[in-house]
Amino acid sequence: VMFENKDYYTKNAYLSLLSREKIVESHKLGIDVSNKMIQNVRRHYGPVEDGGVKTANFWVLVGAQMPAILVETGYITHPKEGKNLMKSYYQSLLAQGIAEGIELYLKNK
Repeated sequence: VMFENKDYYTKNAYLSLLSREKIVESHKLGIDVSNKMIQNVRRHYGPVEDGGVKTANFWVLVGAQMPAILVETGYITHPKEGKNLMKSYYQSLLAQGIAEGIELYLKNK
């Protein structure tokens, strides 16, 4: 399918049809990663905001031949999150949560 002369909505419709299964699997992966990240951080830092998992056709993920996600770890401009994001221990907890989420996804697949 040639996308050059298609409008935004037509492109999104094509992408949704072509990648429906990948979108479902990506959403499952996102849920597992998000849950593990939140779980790890809450265990050591107490209550943290859970932004949830959202779906969208991000162009940077379009060519992926496997489930793919973008991970948002927090807002550097937020007073509390920004400070936490600068801590190597906090970063390690996030990275560990991402790895555990991927492992969980693969285990349940």
